[in-house]
Amino acid sequence: MTRNIEDRLRDAFTAGAELVSPESLAPVASPAPVQRRRGLRGLPILAAAAVAVVLTAVVLVSNLIAVPAPVSNPAPPPADGNEALRRLAARVARLPDDHGVYWHRSLLNDTLIRVRAGGRTFNAKVSSKSELWLPRDPKDPVQTQNGEPILSPATPADERAWQAAGSPGKVERVCTSGTRAVDCVKLPMLARNRVCQYTRDVAPSRGPGADALGRYTTAEILALPADEKGLREWLRAEAAKEDEGRTRPPEEVVAGSRFLLSTPLRPAVRATVLRLLADLPTTGVRGMVEDPLSREGLAVDFDKGNRYFREFGEDDEVTEDHTTVLDPATGEILAQVTRAGEDTVGLPKGQVVDSQTWTPTTRWTDDRPERPRNCRRL
Repeated sequence: MTRNIEDRLRDAFTAGAELVSPESLAPVASPAPVQRRRGLRGLPILAAAAVAVVLTAVVLVSNLIAVPAPVSNPAPPPADGNEALRRLAARVARLPDDHGVYWHRSLLNDTLIRVRAGGRTFNAKVSSKSELWLPRDPKDPVQTQNGEPILSPATPADERAWQAAGSPGKVERVCTSGTRAVDCVKLPMLARNRVCQYTRDVAPSRGPGADALGRYTTAEILALPADEKGLREWLRAEAAKEDEGRTRPPEEVVAGSRFLLSTPLRPAVRATVLRLLADLPTTGVRGMVEDPLSREGLAVDFDKGNRYFREFGEDDEVTEDHTTVLDPATGEILAQVTRAGEDTVGLPKGQVVDSQTWTPTTRWTDDRPERPRNCRRL
């Protein structure tokens, strides 16, 4: 069960406590049905779960050549805007399979929160990093590593506000009305006593290494069918296991395939997932953008038409806009970003409130994980 943000922040910033939630190492759960969240008393989870960005939509229109034709034969319709995703899938399908003894995933997590100190209110960013090493050979150990989250002023303006408050070592999170005082935790600002925790086990039965790919093993992910019919049947069978008798609409079943993009898919399977998602009405391509590491990628909204909400400061219903930024060469995820869908106190519309970024070291490699130094083993 996912822990709420108050518990995770409070634990993370106290000496010797659990540092970063294991969920941030495994953002690969099939998305739950969308529902309106009202009156929640916590901040959004650091990892992610679904994310998008307010960007300009790009409509790709077919070039029409003026050719005399009978009136009864109308001109072909323009492309639907998701053609860029289909073209990406075609490029990915031609890529060779990846090789390496380990899949190394490195994630940067950032979340924006509202804090107060010295009579001033401003924004701060909670940043953390997590590492995952998944072996191709199940006889090799799975290793995970979490770094301690660091709180810092979100922007130069926020830093000036913090300095005007006397540069205090601790700030208090701003909470929505009715939140328990114990949940409005005091957090250390710019703490530098970095510590970490890690796990290392062969075929772990518990902890973050046990469910790094949800309920699937590396071998199961690598064995997924690359043809559309086979993958649809696999998705349908997996949905039936989860639903216990309830039948989902076919489009909803296919929409659940997006979680696979967070896993070490073979290129041919990744291409098939992209093609299936491109045909959904809940998928919208938003053009080329830069991710949080200034890498150019294809921005895709996999939640088009759905509404999500979060708390920020004293506002408990701020709408969200999500995007996934895909590598234009490989179709792999570069980042998942959430922006504010509306203005609220301290948060303008379009401001990034949550991001999860895959670093360039995320790939199949022949390198093997080394036991981290100055890191507590769980």
